[in-house]
Amino acid sequence: MIVRLKGNIEKLLPTGVELEIGGITYMVEISLLTSAALQNKTQATLEIAQIIREDSQLLYGFLTRQEREIFLQLLKVNGVGAKIALMILSSYSVEQFLAIIQTNNLAGLKSVKGIGAKVAGKIMLELAGYTQTMQMPNNANVQLAYEALVALGFKDTQINQALQGVDSSILQLQPNDMVKAILQILGKS
Repeated sequence: MIVRLKGNIEKLLPTGVELEIGGITYMVEISLLTSAALQNKTQATLEIAQIIREDSQLLYGFLTRQEREIFLQLLKVNGVGAKIALMILSSYSVEQFLAIIQTNNLAGLKSVKGIGAKVAGKIMLELAGYTQTMQMPNNANVQLAYEALVALGFKDTQINQALQGVDSSILQLQPNDMVKAILQILGKS
């Protein structure tokens, strides 16, 4: 699986970039904000989300890992495809999107072309827990612990309540130790 590409920009389009790497040119779908950031540049390094389907192999490029992670989280929401996820990331920066989710700003999400009230509500519901972990200190370890707890079958609301109730020293632990500490808290509730 391709996770990062670094190469020469052959052609820059509003929603795509042709990136030449070692004699091979890749077409990478990008957001409008990423396209604007690549203006007047000859080289680029993009974090990649590769989606393989029966009839296609698509590459989606992002400036940061956090942007790629939000894209992948959006794809998990029922009714949100790659085009809508890119539209969201074309309309809002990572920080703006996280603020929209945290403040439950449905109007902000509905202003994105292709998103109605139903899909906006699903995005709010399913990404609420994710954005809380993105804002916490040491978020890489917290995110790993969060994903481990989800894999163990805990609901977002349970995990978020436990994370909000933990001592800040627990959030500084390694993911394995953090999961153990949070499991003890979840076992008491």
